[in-house]
Amino acid sequence: MADLTYISEGNEKTSCYSFDLPAKVTCPGATEACKKACYAFKLAQVYANVGRKYTRNHEFAQSAEFVRYMIANIPHGCEFRIHVSGDFFSVEYIEKWKRIAKARPDVTFYTYTRSWRIEDLWFAIMGLNALSNVNVNLSVDKETGMPEVPYADDYRWCYLSSDDSAPEWMRREDIVFRTNHNARQGNHQWKRKKAIAKGQNPDAITPLLHRIAGATVCPFERGKDMPASFSCSQCGLCINKPKHTKVNVCS
Repeated sequence: MADLTYISEGNEKTSCYSFDLPAKVTCPGATEACKKACYAFKLAQVYANVGRKYTRNHEFAQSAEFVRYMIANIPHGCEFRIHVSGDFFSVEYIEKWKRIAKARPDVTFYTYTRSWRIEDLWFAIMGLNALSNVNVNLSVDKETGMPEVPYADDYRWCYLSSDDSAPEWMRREDIVFRTNHNARQGNHQWKRKKAIAKGQNPDAITPLLHRIAGATVCPFERGKDMPASFSCSQCGLCINKPKHTKVNVCS
């Protein structure tokens, strides 16, 4: 039986396993926008046991046992997210993930990162993404601007929007994540539910958003509740490599 001491099991949305680190302190490419919106940081503040696990994972990731443990205990044939919380904090750490992914071709790894903004980390990330079973998504926002690092066009860009806008440089295969999509007062789902309660057509008040600036809005964030059976695995956009991906790597 797998030892999941350092591995987290997915929720109804993600339905995948993950390895997580403390937010912000392991995020060298973080922007003020992502720090403000970071749900993982807030989660660790509210639930002390979550914060302690992330801190323990950070220490373990720097140990000699990390690679061996992950190779041995990631469940067979799963989809595995590298970081629901945290990011790539060093070249050595990224190289460890390369060793893990190479040793586990049965697993599909995916991740989002702003560490592409740090030059030495970016070249290491390119090496990780060159593996056929790894998909790296580049996280972007107003502060990062359009990724202009080498070969950035070969990656999917994931834009963090707080006002239902996105820049014109976003492409059709890219993804928009909305911070205002949920049912909190004043947000998209809240407005739709309020309209329904008043007997109004919610699409006339706040239409569902399938695309912004031509890019795809995450299905979970278009303004309506998704069926309980729907998950990131069924969507697959973030998990699978974009079709135009080329292998460019300094390995």
